[in-house]
Amino acid sequence: MSEARQKFSNAFILRAGGIAIAAAVLANILTRLVLGLLVPLSADFQPFSYGAIIFFTVMFTVVGVIVFWVVNRLASNPLKVYNVIGIVAFFLSLVPNLAGAANPSAMPMGGKGSDYLTLILFHVVAAVAFLGALNLMKRSTT
Repeated sequence: MSEARQKFSNAFILRAGGIAIAAAVLANILTRLVLGLLVPLSADFQPFSYGAIIFFTVMFTVVGVIVFWVVNRLASNPLKVYNVIGIVAFFLSLVPNLAGAANPSAMPMGGKGSDYLTLILFHVVAAVAFLGALNLMKRSTT
């Protein structure tokens, strides 16, 4: 079986998924810490709280691991297919932020348009950390 078409064991998916989740959470916490030191963040905008950042990063990356497990079962080239799905999911995840930036008064969390644009940075960081960790873990098995 070629390296590109490798199927993964459940143990690998759990291990790599856990590492990818931890990488995304840590990256977003560090991003929040550094961003908070560099620019004033809206204190009353709940998505900027550490609790919200951790909760939503964990929630969506756990879903990502579940999707990876399903793709691994169905696709002949699971990591390649999953990377495409991950990139599409990343762009879809920006839609609510762009909507909030365009019309913050319509959003349940309030905030300013710039707050929603700043949230995009957390999506970028989490996506890079999560997909990067999964792909690096795969390389370590070959």
